[in-house]
Amino acid sequence: MTKNHADLNRCERMYRRVSAVYVLACGFYILADALLFLMSMNGDLLYLLLNGLVFKGAVLAAGFLGTYRKSNLFAGAAPLIMLFNTVLFWNADNYFDKFLGGLLGIKINAVYLAASVVLAVLTIVANAKYRYLEQQEGFPQFSEVFEQQKTGRPQYGLTFEERVEQIRKSARSDMEELSAEAPLTDDSRQSVGKMDEI
Repeated sequence: MTKNHADLNRCERMYRRVSAVYVLACGFYILADALLFLMSMNGDLLYLLLNGLVFKGAVLAAGFLGTYRKSNLFAGAAPLIMLFNTVLFWNADNYFDKFLGGLLGIKINAVYLAASVVLAVLTIVANAKYRYLEQQEGFPQFSEVFEQQKTGRPQYGLTFEERVEQIRKSARSDMEELSAEAPLTDDSRQSVGKMDEI
């Protein structure tokens, strides 16, 4: 159960990290494109709307739902949407490509496509492990204490009532009772007397 619990924690950690990457990367792109959309006065409005808000929003939604619902369908849809976005706007004049492409010599949509493929693979692997763990005994707590509470009987040892009965059976019936007063020695009388004086 400990190994299953550790594997479940690894899956949950992977889901949190993948969804955080989707939210940060696509959220940044959407925010930047929304600001450019509001400030733009030329003919790039349709491009900014489709590339930044619609496609990146769809990638964000599909990727996040792939981790939240633990669905391979949504996880696989994110790179497909990004592939369609990259192919559709490969020759388009992108503001990010002007800035970053000049520095790095790459297209930003290609970077997003590669990242979405890696994130989809990580999500699908985590989903497979999660589906395996769902079939195991003790899911989702994987705690022996929880299983004992569920069954009402501890797996190890005896219940309280069984232990009391065992003690009664093994106890000797001829045990001597101790007297209420114990004999005092001379040293103990002196110390008691001194304590009373204080």
